[in-house]
Amino acid sequence: MSTITDEIVERSVQEGDQSFSFLQILFLILSVLLAAIYIGDTLFGKNSLEVLWSLQKEQKNLSQNIDHLSYQNARLQKKLFELKSLLPESSTKVDNDD
Repeated sequence: MSTITDEIVERSVQEGDQSFSFLQILFLILSVLLAAIYIGDTLFGKNSLEVLWSLQKEQKNLSQNIDHLSYQNARLQKKLFELKSLLPESSTKVDNDD
């Protein structure tokens, strides 16, 4: 009975029928490392979440700046119209009473 099992084990070793060979394990480890590097570069690389967050902060700052400048513009326009109303309009009229 042991001769049959010895033959099966011997045949499986000769055919390379091991559960995992060294090359398969090495290939698996390299594949996992490359996938991890790719995913890490995608999430945290040059075109990543950091860039998105910085662009969102910049957009928020620009929106606040636009609001502030719009308020200043309205205030200055009001002041301009007030000054225009104080100017004498007779300088634009021509008297033809001859």
